[in-house]
Amino acid sequence: MRLCLLGCALLLIGYGGEKIVVAPVPHNVLTDLLQDCSGYTGPVPQDEGQLSNALLADVCGQHCANGKLVATDSLQNGTRLR
Repeated sequence: MRLCLLGCALLLIGYGGEKIVVAPVPHNVLTDLLQDCSGYTGPVPQDEGQLSNALLADVCGQHCANGKLVATDSLQNGTRLR
């Protein structure tokens, strides 16, 4: 009989009460990190000069995006930038 009362008490304790919701702590991300990095957005290059300009603009956009990824990673992990 004691086991039955103990079991009922445990069931009632586990059933009632408020549910605890654990939310992650929001990180303070700089607004500069949320802006897009522009690569080449012009027309299709027609000669070698335009192609080299397009490639340079695209590489600059990729470096910008990679830098922002490193910065957000350091914010999340709490490490310092090198």
